[in-house]
Amino acid sequence: MKKLIIMLLIICLATTVFAQKIALIGAMDSEIELLKNSMKNVTEVKIGAITYYEGTLEGKNIVLLKTGVGKVNAAIGADTVIREFEVESIIFTGVAGAIDNKLNIADIVISKDLVQHDVDLTAFGRPMGLIPGNNSIEFKADKNLIDIAYESAVKVLGKDKVKIGRIATGDQFIADKDRVKMIGEIFEASAVEMEGGAVAQVAQLYNVPFVVLRAVSDKADGSAKMTYEDFVVVAADNSANIVKEMLKRIK
Repeated sequence: MKKLIIMLLIICLATTVFAQKIALIGAMDSEIELLKNSMKNVTEVKIGAITYYEGTLEGKNIVLLKTGVGKVNAAIGADTVIREFEVESIIFTGVAGAIDNKLNIADIVISKDLVQHDVDLTAFGRPMGLIPGNNSIEFKADKNLIDIAYESAVKVLGKDKVKIGRIATGDQFIADKDRVKMIGEIFEASAVEMEGGAVAQVAQLYNVPFVVLRAVSDKADGSAKMTYEDFVVVAADNSANIVKEMLKRIK
C-alpha cells in the first residue's frame, strides 16, 4: 500500500512538472477579462509594465497577459512570457478590422499566417512587409493549433462565422477604405490589427508554436471607429470563448 501511494505521488508530481504551459495573450482588458475571471489558482507577477497571471484554465497550466496596444508592447510581452515562464505555445486572442468584405461583425479569423503591413523597404527593392533577415513576408502559425482553433470556433459559433486566413499587423488603426484596399491587394489579408504579427515574429525566433484568433469588431473603413466602440466587447468575448474551448481540446 505504501509503495502504491509513493508511485501515485511520483506520477502526480511528474504530471505537474511536465504539463504543458500555454501563454494566452491579449492587447486590451476587454480581450482578456473573460479569461482572467475564469482562471483558478492565480498568482500575479509584474515584470516591467506588464502583469502576468499564472494559473489554470480548463485544466491547463496557463500564463495570461495583457500587453498593451501596438507591436512593441506585444513583442515585449511575448518575449518575456517565453523566457521567464517557459511557455510551450502561444494563443493570441482579440479583435480586428475586416478586410475581406465577406466577414461580418463578431466573425472569427484564425491565422494561417501573419504579415506586418507597415514594414516598407521597397526603396531597396524588397517586397512590402519583408523584414531584413527573413526569407518571406509571412510568419506561419502552427498547423496543429490552427486545426484546434478551427474545430473550437466552429463548435462555439458555427462554420459560417469562421475563416482561416492571413492577418495583417501594423501600428495603425485602419479606418480608411483606400488603406484597406491597399492592404488587401498587396498582402491578400483577411483582417488587420496591431499586435499579432509582432507576437508571431517573436514566437518564430524562439521556435514556439503559435496561433492568433481575431474576432471582427469593425470593417476597417470609414465607419470603423463607431462600429469598433459598439462591438469590441462582444467580439472579444467570442474570441475568448473559443480559446476556452481550445484549451479543452489541447492534449
